[in-house]
Amino acid sequence: MDNFQKMTKTQLIYFILMSVASGLMIGIGGAASLLANNLLGSWGRLVGSFLFALGIFAIVTYEMKLFTGMIPYIPKMGIKNTWRLVVCFLGNIVGVAVIAFFVYFSPIKDNVVPQAQNLISEKLNAELWGVRALCSSMLCGALITLSVWSVKYAPKKNLSATLGVVLPIMVFAFCGFDHSIANMLYFYYLGEISWRVVGYCALCVVGNILGGVILPLIVLLHRHSDTHEH
Repeated sequence: MDNFQKMTKTQLIYFILMSVASGLMIGIGGAASLLANNLLGSWGRLVGSFLFALGIFAIVTYEMKLFTGMIPYIPKMGIKNTWRLVVCFLGNIVGVAVIAFFVYFSPIKDNVVPQAQNLISEKLNAELWGVRALCSSMLCGALITLSVWSVKYAPKKNLSATLGVVLPIMVFAFCGFDHSIANMLYFYYLGEISWRVVGYCALCVVGNILGGVILPLIVLLHRHSDTHEH
């Protein structure tokens, strides 16, 4: 994911398709999580967070392109490659939209759609909703970075890459932190567009970016200081 060489047309098409595929996985994980929350009572949140994590696990395993998964590589990306983030984001929300459409006409609709509507309505109507959205999405972004980087760093410590990927995702899903792509599933079912909805989405994107680059910037600063010391 940190290879930023110039793409051929075929590679660009593949990138777009894998971005859409990633959105499909987020949509499926989000729908399963909502279903668990609705059906399983007090255990639903825990089970739902695990089910959502399986979507991220598939994304990491098959190297799909997830907007929040690309954020840790922003410091290496350079300005000329930031278009990849935009394309990836758009592909992701298209994939989520496809799942939202299919779920709406599936047997689980009555257990998923009202749950999504209630969840996003609570977020939008909360006191200091803007501050909460920013802080919540920053925490989510930081945990996504831990998850994505586990593939690289966990084996070096003789640790399970699978647990390294899944656990941070379970934590953010269990805590209800805001993931800019997963939130789109809820917004699709809300069925309305307002300045508050647009603002909430924008704050989640900004928060995911800010939270996601903190650790990479610290690592980059550490490497830079080591280079100058030697």
